[in-house]
Amino acid sequence: MFAKTALAAAVFLGLSLQVSAHAGITPALGVTGTFIRANVQRPSAAAPCGTINIAANINNSTAIPVNPDGTFGATITDFNAGLDGSREIASVSVDPTATGTDFSTGPTVLTNGDRVPTVVGSQPLVVQLPTGTVCTGGLSGDLCLVSFVTAGNFGNCVVVQQTSD
Repeated sequence: MFAKTALAAAVFLGLSLQVSAHAGITPALGVTGTFIRANVQRPSAAAPCGTINIAANINNSTAIPVNPDGTFGATITDFNAGLDGSREIASVSVDPTATGTDFSTGPTVLTNGDRVPTVVGSQPLVVQLPTGTVCTGGLSGDLCLVSFVTAGNFGNCVVVQQTSD
């Protein structure tokens, strides 16, 4: 009986620790208002934006303006310290069609977050799109979708907008 109780407690503790791990990038695709832990996704090759419905959210999400040099800024926030709450971007990809079906690697993270933060908080990110990237998505025809994955394997997508200056 004691062994079963101890095993159940160990499984519960392990799942509790796993659930508390999160970090996300804002402004996030499909999120209005304050970004909370429940908004964090688990991007994958099959679902680079996690479970967010891209088509339903691409045109009403806050877009980050892309500077003329191809850079843009975002903010990463973790909801627990340590590697699982890592604010370091491990991979980033861009879909110039903003449909979620044409992601390619190539963006460069110029300013990254902490790999193993000791406290919960936020840090600025600076990312540069690959040279020659032309955003063609959304109703405006100038949106790209950018997928971020942290060193803790959490993340989400953000919308970026190129303007013709």
